[in-house]
Amino acid sequence: MPSFRLTLAYDGTDFSGSQVQPSSRTVQGELERSLEALAGAPLRTTFGGRTDRGVHAAGQVAAASLPGWRGSCHDLQRALNAKLPRDIVATDVDTCDPAFNPRFDALWREYRYWLAPSIESPFLRRYAWTPGADVDVTAMVVGSRWLVGTHDFASFASSGDGVPWSERAKRPRGTIRQVFRCDCREIAVRASPGDEQNLRVIEFIVTADAFLPRMVRNFVGALVEVGRGRREAEWVGAVREKRDRRQGSVVAPPQGLTLHKIGY
Repeated sequence: MPSFRLTLAYDGTDFSGSQVQPSSRTVQGELERSLEALAGAPLRTTFGGRTDRGVHAAGQVAAASLPGWRGSCHDLQRALNAKLPRDIVATDVDTCDPAFNPRFDALWREYRYWLAPSIESPFLRRYAWTPGADVDVTAMVVGSRWLVGTHDFASFASSGDGVPWSERAKRPRGTIRQVFRCDCREIAVRASPGDEQNLRVIEFIVTADAFLPRMVRNFVGALVEVGRGRREAEWVGAVREKRDRRQGSVVAPPQGLTLHKIGY
């Protein structure tokens, strides 16, 4: 039975997340429905990263085995894109070992988050957080340095994982993760073809071996506090060392976040 590695891009606005859920529209559910139509049989897929409701992806990775498929990878990509809804695209299809697991074989994942202060755009607000107040990018860069390295990131873990009595805290690894990169920079984008000028967007880039629930969005929420002058950069490190989500900042909204790439 041939096995395939699929690279997916999707607009997460109208999905209840990536993982299949009963009675909810999800990326995995739509992908499996489309693949089953091609394979003529039920099947399951595995994903390399999890995205929550409203979060996007440019480089999600999935694996699937298709019984009876005799075409090429290019044929499968074309056929799959013809079946998928318009907010999901298979950007690449390749063969893989049947034992390939996109989640457990991943060495790192990179997320990017867009912040567009004071920008009113019906297009950009689908893919960026657009708060009214401006931020100091230099201060946020300094604050982001406290988030690089191997640390206990419980203060930045949501879904009940960031408190001392959580079930995750009892596991061998707990809430310790290795962050290879955490940075932010200004970039210029055009929100729509009709825009005559570039818009200022602040892009956060976070690369780690693995992530806790809403970890990147909690990073961004803390750094925006620094960027607005409400906290000093060193406060980010102090929050990290408390190892308790209750001491953290507000979580950034989902629409600015994109799973950019997964490394193997």
